Amino acid sequence: MNTKASLIIFSCVLSAPALSASLFVSPAGAGATCLAKTPCASIQAAVDVSAPGDTINIAAGEYRENVTIPPGKNRLHIRGTGEGSTRVISAGGDAVPKQAPPGVPIDVVFDIVASDVTLEKLSIEHPNGVPDKRDLGVFVRPPAANVTIQKTTIQRNRTGKLEPTNPGSRGIFVLQAKGTTISKNVIRGNYEDHLHIPSSHTTIDHNKVSDAKRVGIVIIQENATSDSTQNAITGNTVTNSGGDGIQIQGDENTITKNTVSHSGGAGIRLCGAGNCVAPGTAAVADRNQVTKNKLENNKDGDVVDNGSGNTIQ
Repeated sequence: MNTKASLIIFSCVLSAPALSASLFVSPAGAGATCLAKTPCASIQAAVDVSAPGDTINIAAGEYRENVTIPPGKNRLHIRGTGEGSTRVISAGGDAVPKQAPPGVPIDVVFDIVASDVTLEKLSIEHPNGVPDKRDLGVFVRPPAANVTIQKTTIQRNRTGKLEPTNPGSRGIFVLQAKGTTISKNVIRGNYEDHLHIPSSHTTIDHNKVSDAKRVGIVIIQENATSDSTQNAITGNTVTNSGGDGIQIQGDENTITKNTVSHSGGAGIRLCGAGNCVAPGTAAVADRNQVTKNKLENNKDGDVVDNGSGNTIQ
């Protein structure tokens, strides 16, 4: 026997990547293994049995649940069949409420803590009714990185007292999770902020963002040391925000080729101390690039620059 050849073969076997699997979810499912012929009935069940790199295919229908993608479930690809077809509706939050920040219970539909996850072609909803927690459509948080959210609709339909907690509701909340891509989504309804991004190296492109109670898209400073830099906001349509359409509290971000209209505040605001939303009320936006945006009918002006060293064209 050729010992050297055997060692090479053995080494190749050990280093070969594990094959990814396709898992299946259906409202009529009853299986435990989430195979095509015996799908699971819930998305969470499929996440629980998945291995890194698997694809979870969610059939058309309605799913009332709150889904957690925990650390270690990296590279999952979770996909539905399109807006209005695959609907994931909050069931009211976890049985043991998650807290964010500590002491504030959250009702989060998709809580993503794993890295390199792709979420696409879903409708994510907070339904009618008076909320009793902080509503988050999609929450991306450490140790997650390089998450993609695309071709998905995120909507809040609450009534009555819309913000039962402080801080309030968010459509997509990216908390210091670098490399997130948010692309070709529709975010609407009455979230306080539709895209709330205290993070860096986020790509926000070609989304339709409408009717935010406060800010459509905000690159925010969560604290004095948070890194809210080098985000790219490109080709989005932002309409009917209660306050600013796009608000920048961080530095070295790029805001280009967006259409922003009918904002209750500025179309695009570059923050200075004391004139932007909490918690970054002391933030000063420096060295941002604002170019080739289409801005109209914004109450406080199209571009308001209270920062320093910004380029506006």
